[in-house]
Amino acid sequence: MQTAVLVLLFGGFLSGLHAEGDQDTPDLLSMVTKLQSQVQSLQSQVQSLESSQAQLQRGSPVAFYAAFFTDSEEGNHGPFNIATTIKYKQVITNVGNGYNAATGAFTATVKGLYVFHFTMFGSFNPTPNAVASLRKNGVKLAYALDQSSSDSHDSSTRVAVVTLEAGDSVYVELQAQSYFYDYHGDHNSFSGFLLFRM
Repeated sequence: MQTAVLVLLFGGFLSGLHAEGDQDTPDLLSMVTKLQSQVQSLQSQVQSLESSQAQLQRGSPVAFYAAFFTDSEEGNHGPFNIATTIKYKQVITNVGNGYNAATGAFTATVKGLYVFHFTMFGSFNPTPNAVASLRKNGVKLAYALDQSSSDSHDSSTRVAVVTLEAGDSVYVELQAQSYFYDYHGDHNSFSGFLLFRM
């Protein structure tokens, strides 16, 4: 903006010289006019680039929320002989279609900072042994557990903020030989959203 003002002032100065009959002034005046035009063009391009960058940063939203419970699945789930991905089949929100109910995994479509949350519900029957972990490409991000308790049910929640590349996968894994409990009320859930692109 300051450059444009200087160019305009300089142009005014040269116009004054031209009025006094200076021989070299027409060439300088022509150059200043061209410079003014170029500055205006560059300003327009900068505004366009800034607008495009803002749109890219906003992009399309990404968010999901899924619960484990379906009407036929009340009770304990597990134990299994091996660590098992929990498949949250009741998909309530899936903006951007990043969550896959068939695999239980969220797959990032863009690089960015994401927030994930999962809640696990344990049962005292026969004894509490609920252990699950949030994982990124197989690597543990956070644990939730209930292994010793005197009450009938406990709930454990974990939240993680993590950078993902496009194609990275995040899911909840039930530890081998552990189990969780579910019934009406969506006590076991998995959710996440894109905080911002990077």
